[in-house]
Amino acid sequence: MMKDLVIAPKGPQSPQDRRDVGRTIEHWLRNASGKDQVPFLANFDFASIKGDWGQRFLICTDQDFENAAFVAYGTKFAKLLDMPETVTAIVPLNRQIPERYRALFVEGCSNALSKRMPARFSGSFEHYVTVELFRAVFLPIQLHPNWSKWLIFGSFNCRTVLSTDRKGL
Repeated sequence: MMKDLVIAPKGPQSPQDRRDVGRTIEHWLRNASGKDQVPFLANFDFASIKGDWGQRFLICTDQDFENAAFVAYGTKFAKLLDMPETVTAIVPLNRQIPERYRALFVEGCSNALSKRMPARFSGSFEHYVTVELFRAVFLPIQLHPNWSKWLIFGSFNCRTVLSTDRKGL
């Protein structure tokens, strides 16, 4: 059985959208305090991306990811995950994002915190008759040296393609 993927974009996607994971990592590295250092919130420049959140997000969490919650995200990110346009209340992540993405976000946050470095992911999710191709990055930001809570800055982008079965061809 041979399967084809037919592109069915979930809204328009520019080349800049597809490269957002790389741009997000570059921004994080510019704010890091030296090679292999996690940036501190006090030194992190969010002002330069104020109007450019797009597919980016900011999560507050500790080692218990059941308590993780979005504190900010872009409108394109909200649209991709069918969430309110802006954060209006602190609600646990697992109650906001579709179930098929939950494991990705838990693993992304976990890897970013435990390894203290970028956690990059790409792959696909099967969803009914479509496949969602995705890219994501999760980047740790330390709030304070003695606090257990951290911020996870990241980017998530996906596009939907139709999966068609070409029997007999």
